[in-house]
Amino acid sequence: IVSRLLKPGSERSSFNWLQNTSSLGELIDFDYRDSSLSRFYEIADLLYAKKRALEEWLYQTECRLFTLEESIVLYDLTNTFFEGTGKYNLKARFGRSKEKRSDAPLVTMGLVLDGQGFPRKSATLAGNVIEPSTLESMLKELVGYNGETRERIVVMDAGIASEDNLAWLRSKGFVYVVVARNNVEMPVCSGRRREKGCFGKVG
Repeated sequence: IVSRLLKPGSERSSFNWLQNTSSLGELIDFDYRDSSLSRFYEIADLLYAKKRALEEWLYQTECRLFTLEESIVLYDLTNTFFEGTGKYNLKARFGRSKEKRSDAPLVTMGLVLDGQGFPRKSATLAGNVIEPSTLESMLKELVGYNGETRERIVVMDAGIASEDNLAWLRSKGFVYVVVARNNVEMPVCSGRRREKGCFGKVG
């Protein structure tokens, strides 16, 4: 975890960093030269199995430490490609690559942030997932973490803001802001009263 925070990279990268560069071992009285690379992969699997509980615990701790108010939710997706075949990864699929690598199998990553930029929830999805189809499940699970129904402002890219998604957000009482890259006519928030399902125009 310390390696991912200070020098993000793969398990192999973390292994090399802790063995050859970091002084973390001295701080916790552990010699990483006695560790094996396979142990790092095993630990990563154990942590991933508890991902949801860890994400929630970390976020609630951040809320207490920094007095965060969860009023804004930022949601977006990206994807990355496999150099190999990805045949052992059930989520590896061919799709539209944001890195212009549609010749390689992809995996999609979704991330929810709060208004201060703290990660709230993450998900790894199939590489050919239809992006608008992911919003409802992500927000349902997010609200289900603590059972709260207080109003949140959802900020999302135009690619996620399908008509069905906007209708669902309105039906659930969410306020939303969409960044549009075209000249489509959209309702704009009134100055003094925040309206359900309004847009902020950018550019």
